Amino acid sequence: MLPKIVKKKTMPKQQFPTAWQTVIFRNYGYVSNDKIAKTLGCDEETVVLEAARLGLKEVKYDKNWEEKGYLTLIRHNWYLLNYRQLTTLLGYSEEKLDFILKEEDFLFVKLGWTKPECPEISYSPLTETEIAETERIAKTVSRYIIAPDVSPFDFYANTALPCGQKENNSDKLRLVHGYITPGGDAFSVDCDEYLSDELLSAYRTQGINALWMHALLSSLSPYPFKPTLSIGYEKRRAQLKKILAKCHKYGIKLFLYFNEPRCLPTADFGKYAHLKGDSEGLDTALCFSKKETREYLYNAVKDLLENVPELDGILTITMSENLTHCKSRIHSGRQTLCPICKEIPAYKLASDVNNVFMQAIKDSGAKTVLIANLWAWSKMMGFSEEDLKKGIANLDKDIGVLFVSEFDLEFEKGGVQVRLADYSISNPGPSEFTKLGFALAKEYGHKIYAKMQVCNSWECSCVPYLPVFDLVKRHLDNLSAVDVHDYMLSWTLGGYPAPNLSLVTAHSQGISLDDWYKDYYGEKADVVRRAVQKICAGFENYPFALDPLYNSPKTLGPANLWSKEREYNTSTMTCYAFDDYETWIAPYPYETYISLFEKLLKGWQEGIDLLKTAQSTQQTQELIRMAEVAYIHLRSDWLHTRYAYLKRDWDKNAEELHEIITTAREDTERLIAFVRQDARIGFEASNQYYYADRHLIEKILNLDNL
Repeated sequence: MLPKIVKKKTMPKQQFPTAWQTVIFRNYGYVSNDKIAKTLGCDEETVVLEAARLGLKEVKYDKNWEEKGYLTLIRHNWYLLNYRQLTTLLGYSEEKLDFILKEEDFLFVKLGWTKPECPEISYSPLTETEIAETERIAKTVSRYIIAPDVSPFDFYANTALPCGQKENNSDKLRLVHGYITPGGDAFSVDCDEYLSDELLSAYRTQGINALWMHALLSSLSPYPFKPTLSIGYEKRRAQLKKILAKCHKYGIKLFLYFNEPRCLPTADFGKYAHLKGDSEGLDTALCFSKKETREYLYNAVKDLLENVPELDGILTITMSENLTHCKSRIHSGRQTLCPICKEIPAYKLASDVNNVFMQAIKDSGAKTVLIANLWAWSKMMGFSEEDLKKGIANLDKDIGVLFVSEFDLEFEKGGVQVRLADYSISNPGPSEFTKLGFALAKEYGHKIYAKMQVCNSWECSCVPYLPVFDLVKRHLDNLSAVDVHDYMLSWTLGGYPAPNLSLVTAHSQGISLDDWYKDYYGEKADVVRRAVQKICAGFENYPFALDPLYNSPKTLGPANLWSKEREYNTSTMTCYAFDDYETWIAPYPYETYISLFEKLLKGWQEGIDLLKTAQSTQQTQELIRMAEVAYIHLRSDWLHTRYAYLKRDWDKNAEELHEIITTAREDTERLIAFVRQDARIGFEASNQYYYADRHLIEKILNLDNL
């Protein structure tokens, strides 16, 4: 069942005379003409004619967008099309769209938890006035519609991808998410689409010895409570075996990441209504205190491993965004609605889920490793230190324990005290909380692992890696000081085989940072290091907190459209930034937020200027590109925040607003050029492309109108 439609006072950002032209402009070449025609109620010839009139005559259809960039299409049509027209455009059933919204790394949350009400859009012939206005727009568009140097999704063209035959002989875990591995139903896609031999070889060269993938147990084993969910599980298992064989050829292990037992739509329980546990929204948990739920989890895991015993590892998360056991969502003081689990501590339920996994692994006879990610076993989810201790003590001793290194780190920025609640590169861990967790895990006999980001983070995820090597080295040194040497090095972002990963390998081999720079950047090592030091010094000013991290404008960056009028929408996680700047700068005062960004940008620009004196090698040229694109995105946060603040009094601030708009236009043009040089720009596995060059061209039109 698709999420409810909500009536919202939305402000359409319309750059064209008609709404149907926006549909064509955003989708022509990305979606087949027949689907666009069906969506708008016209024929394909009309679509082609009107696209040409908009300046898109030279655009060719690229099926990759429908197959590999569908999240991008959903994001850029969410506020434009109603459900009927959106499913028509995508060629999806409502059930398929609902699955994607829920299972593609909780896309629905990123879209803002709601589907705004959108009026039906249909084609109608343009008036003479609209034709004249369209011709004016097309003159601008046609200046930017040129063939790119590198096509979208051609991720390994024009890159400095590492190569060689180095072997990683370390027994320490170096685990990342595959750079372009899908986050939804990955096992229904041929792994050759996202795990090429070139990529796996590059991982081996960089010292990576394990990959992880999102997995749904109901798609890999029989599911008794709604059997339709497990249709095709045998084929998915076959694909899993293929992935394992391919990874093992390169000495790379594979871990599946489970968040179980997953909830069901409340309406789907039927004869299993007695298993209903906690509820949230349209979904209800399978009560984990019920014998049938535990038996299902045990049998599903055991059956999977009896049939795929070569699976190297399983990662679990038991307190998270998804509703699983009846206390998996007790954040912010929320109480479970399950009368049975009401009196059971969350740590008991969370640890018992892991214990069921472990018992199934042992009874299957497989040698699969189990690592429990204890993300949010903290005050964030109502855990006391005593709860943490009891939860770890309750875990089977053969379960490894993983903590996010910097979780709950306390620091001060611009006079503001902040407690970190998610991944960060600008604030190296480990935190005191994590050190406590490591100590407790050691005390109870568990192997320990640290989760960290080394290539990029949600602080800036638009590039495959950030040139912040000194901060990464500091974090590695800090972990070594507490005797932690096994790492999960990326969430869905940060899995590109970047220089940052080789730095981790060098560190574990006792190679100094100076020697690593010399090995990687040769005669340019000294100038690169001095430039990176300036970038790192600037980056430490990043105004870190959850709201700036996820809701601020820097993720889509220049692709965020602006309006002159006051908007009534709330910015969303790694997706849309509107003009509610107060919600993304918290807890920083406006002046402090702007000041910190100015310091960040100053250091970053000084580093770029220095790097440009060393751009004679492929490695340094790529490093400059990464630094410049990241700078554009970070500056877009600063520009957008100032714009949203100053436009509250347009007349008074007209001169400064004009300057901001002019600068934003220059940055957008620069980003368009970078996108055409490097297919990695703007891509992240769980979001796919944040934007394509077309969306940036629409921003040019938007800024010209302003």
